[in-house]
Amino acid sequence: MNVYFLSGLGADKRVFSKLKLDDRFDVHYIDWIPPKRKEELHDYAARLTAQMDTTKPFQLVGLSFGGIIASELSEIVHPEQIILISSTSTNIPISKFNRGLIKFLLFSPLAAPILKSANSFTYKYFGADTPELKTLLKQILHDTDSKFLKWALARMSEWNHPDKVENLYHIHGAADRLIPLKIVKPDIIIEGGGHLMVYAQYQEISKILNEQLGVKLK
Repeated sequence: MNVYFLSGLGADKRVFSKLKLDDRFDVHYIDWIPPKRKEELHDYAARLTAQMDTTKPFQLVGLSFGGIIASELSEIVHPEQIILISSTSTNIPISKFNRGLIKFLLFSPLAAPILKSANSFTYKYFGADTPELKTLLKQILHDTDSKFLKWALARMSEWNHPDKVENLYHIHGAADRLIPLKIVKPDIIIEGGGHLMVYAQYQEISKILNEQLGVKLK
């Protein structure tokens, strides 16, 4: 069965590089494409379907921002199952003040350099606590397109998705600082798992993925 992976904000398949998945799954990685001006998440997700074969049964795995896009895709192409990793299945309430603050910051010319900088703050919130993870995060932030980053952050702050989609399985880390455990309701919790646990704790995540993806092969 085809399994399509959607990476985190601005990241690519490097974050999934350590996963060990069974030969039963034909793995594909969805590439982010440039968003159109003021494009909504649902419309953006619809354009990503050009990279998918929807004539056969398939599953989606979404990491962080990729999980949000996976939820939008599910309303368009109807996967057999969605698995979220370090993400959220519904929108996180943001006050009008904070939403306005986010938009104000994103319009600042300093926004992109700040958001793309690798420092002790970003290392802490992404859970990059080893030299290998810090190097990976630094590379990802460096390679992230500034326009895509600002667009995605603005769209996420406005995302209105109060209901969890069907056939969804959520894996989340107990130590995730970027999306704290207290604001989500996952199906399984990874003790000590940070936002980059898909890389840092790949053995445990691989085991769970193989088991959960295999449910739809029975």
